[in-house]
Amino acid sequence: MKRLFCVLSVLGVLVGVAHSLMAQEGPTSVQDGVYSDAQAERGEKFFGEACMVCHQPEEFSDGGYLEGWSGQNVNDFVEFVRSTMPEDNPGRLKRREYIDIITYFFKLNGLPAGENDLERKSLRGIQIEGPYGDASQDRH
Repeated sequence: MKRLFCVLSVLGVLVGVAHSLMAQEGPTSVQDGVYSDAQAERGEKFFGEACMVCHQPEEFSDGGYLEGWSGQNVNDFVEFVRSTMPEDNPGRLKRREYIDIITYFFKLNGLPAGENDLERKSLRGIQIEGPYGDASQDRH
């Protein structure tokens, strides 16, 4: 009888924890406004300082670049960029700066901004998915 009580108690706790986690889940897609405009502006600044030696924003703004990441989580994308760029010194930037640059890519592709910055702790739970646009077309 004690064993049954222990098992039921543990199950009750697990159900409560699972319910609590689901309630705190938050955005799960880049389509949900997972970054702020201010963060993308910082990302544009960092991109200009660290990336424009070799790259231009247009390379990342037609949807094709992000399409290659569809179905993957944002953390994988950030870690790929961090481990390969800048080409002459991968990982040179702070992780926060890489995340800001990624949000600039999101903005370039017409993904909606939200109220809050994209935080490192939420990267794994956010999927990259289209449709993607070209936000530069909106500026003309």
